[in-house]
Amino acid sequence: MAHEIFRVFGNVRNLTRIYLAVMWTGAFFLLWVFSPIKALPYPSEVWHAVGEMWNKYALGYHVLTTIKLNVVGLVYSTVLSLVISYLSVVPLVQPVNKFVQILRYIPIIGFNLIFLAFFPIGWALKVAMLTAGMSFFLVTSMTGVIQEIPQMRFELAKVLGYNDWQVFYTVVMRPTLPHMLDMVAQNAAIGWVMIASIESFNRTEGGIGSQIAIATDLSRVYAYLFIIGIIALVEDFLFVLLKRILFPYSLIAERG
Repeated sequence: MAHEIFRVFGNVRNLTRIYLAVMWTGAFFLLWVFSPIKALPYPSEVWHAVGEMWNKYALGYHVLTTIKLNVVGLVYSTVLSLVISYLSVVPLVQPVNKFVQILRYIPIIGFNLIFLAFFPIGWALKVAMLTAGMSFFLVTSMTGVIQEIPQMRFELAKVLGYNDWQVFYTVVMRPTLPHMLDMVAQNAAIGWVMIASIESFNRTEGGIGSQIAIATDLSRVYAYLFIIGIIALVEDFLFVLLKRILFPYSLIAERG
């Protein structure tokens, strides 16, 4: 097994992967237990906090509320970003695309007054903030995928007599859709980063962010962070599964 895990770009067996996962998980918990940071709660304290929050603080409700917000924001931002990114091939829309990309440098809280002018405080405001914040990054990533298309493919399509919209579908849209799903999966983590601040700013309907904002016990805060980590791992797995279902041909190309 030693020669497998130290080889550059080496392939390892599934059993070796399990050994590595167990080893690093054990190392992580040992580092956590014997951490020199005195304020860091022990794993047992975090586990106790999970049980307490489940019984007294409606943990299940707050987790489901945040998952719902994440999913809705992710769906809306994906659709919006796909439209803005794909239309970037049209000169008329390119300035809009560039402007949206620039907005990713501005903290989402900076748009509070704008969102408050159009949405009432509550669910609609949180969805709008999350959708906009994720779209700024998604548009940047998706546009990058389109810009990486080799120019030779466009020239070949023109030689074959394709019109503009045929070129758009065969050269731009269809081949890049699997990569767009990868960009959504990569940028989904940004949604979890934003949710904590969005839900702490607007605590209506509850949610993980609102509970972290009012938590007085660090063990409860780390319990929520641990739960977010588990949800993120499940989310990554679901994206891989979705890609296998929607774009099986892309996996064949990757293996090739």
